[in-house]
Amino acid sequence: MTLDWERMNRRERLLVNKLMEALIGSQTLPELVHSTEDILSQLVSADCLALCASKLGQPSRDDWLVAKMPAVYFAHYAEWKKDDLIRDANLKQPNVVLRDTEIIGRAELESSAVYRFGHDMGVPLEQVMSVYLTEAGWEGNGGFSAYRMKRQPFSSRERDLLQHITPMLSKTIQKCRVFVERELMERLLENQPEGQKPAFLVMAAPADEVKRTGPVAGLIRKWFSPSECDASGMPQVLLKKLAFLVGHASSLDTGTDCWERHGAEETLRVTFIQLPRVDGQAYWQLRFQEVTHPLLTSWLKKLTPKEAEIANFLVQGLTDKEIAQKTHKELGTVKKQLGSIYDKLKDDGVDSRTSFIARALLPRAKKD
Repeated sequence: MTLDWERMNRRERLLVNKLMEALIGSQTLPELVHSTEDILSQLVSADCLALCASKLGQPSRDDWLVAKMPAVYFAHYAEWKKDDLIRDANLKQPNVVLRDTEIIGRAELESSAVYRFGHDMGVPLEQVMSVYLTEAGWEGNGGFSAYRMKRQPFSSRERDLLQHITPMLSKTIQKCRVFVERELMERLLENQPEGQKPAFLVMAAPADEVKRTGPVAGLIRKWFSPSECDASGMPQVLLKKLAFLVGHASSLDTGTDCWERHGAEETLRVTFIQLPRVDGQAYWQLRFQEVTHPLLTSWLKKLTPKEAEIANFLVQGLTDKEIAQKTHKELGTVKKQLGSIYDKLKDDGVDSRTSFIARALLPRAKKD
C-alpha cells in the first residue's frame, strides 16, 4: 500500500519533498541517479541502488545505472537475467513495490544463481526491494531496486514509502528517455541534407540499433543477401565497419567515413556520421544513398550483349581471371573482349581497366 502524506513523519516528508524537486529537475538518467541517490538511500535505508530503463528503440533491452555499488554487477546482467527470480515476480505485478521476503524464502534466495553471482563479484546483496515501472503511452519500461548488504529485511513502511514515490519515479524515467530521444532526433535533422528523403540507421556504439527509416529496410534487402546479415537483419560488413570507426573515432578528421558497394548501374553508398554524444552515449548515423552511373548506362548500349556482361563484372572490380570464371570463357577470350570494349569507348576517354572503372562510377545521385 501507499503511505499517505499525513502518515509520514517530519523526516520522511522532508526527504520526499527533496526527492520530488530532484525528479522534476532531472532530464537524463545519469542526472536522475546523481540527484536522487542520497535521498533515496536515506528514505528507505538502502546501502546501494540500481535504476534501469529500456534502451532507445529496443524495449526488450535495458540500460542499468547504479549508485553506491560496483557497475560490474549489472554489466553482466544478460548472463543471469534468466535466473532473476525477483525480476520475474516484479514483471507479474508492474508498478507494485515488492520485497524479497514477499517473493522468495531465505534458503531459496541463498541457493539462487543470482545470489551466488553477487557474492562472487564482491557485491553481497542480502536484501532487495524493487519495482518494475511502466507508464501508459510509453513503449519502454524501467525499474528500480534498493539493496542492503546485511541481513536486515526492508520494512513494510519502507516499502510503502517507495510505493508512494513510484508514480513520479516512473514518469521521470519516461521523461528522461523522451528528452534524449528528442535531442537525438534534432541532431539527426541537423545532419540530414535539405530536400532529401531520409534513409538512415541510428546506432548506439558499438552496435545497438536505435532507429531506422522505412527506405533503409528495402535497400538492405536489395543490396545484401540474408546470409550477409546477422540475426537482427543488419549487414555484418556494415557492423564491422562501424566497430572499426568507433575504435578509431578520435583519428577521423571530419567525423565521417564512407562505404560503397558497386552494382551494374548503381552504387550503394553508406555514409557513417559520428553524432555528438547525447546523455553520455556515442551515436552514429548510417545514411544510405543509391547513386546511378549515367555513363555506364549509356556505354552498355554501345556494346554487344556478351561485352555488356563482361563490362558489368568489370565495374564490380573483378579481375580478368574472375570474369573468365563467371562467364565460363577462356581467359584469352575475356582479354580480347575487354580490348574491344576499350576500343568502342575510346571517344569517352576509356583506354584501360582503370579509366573504365573510374569513369563508369562517376555518380549522379538518384532523385527521390
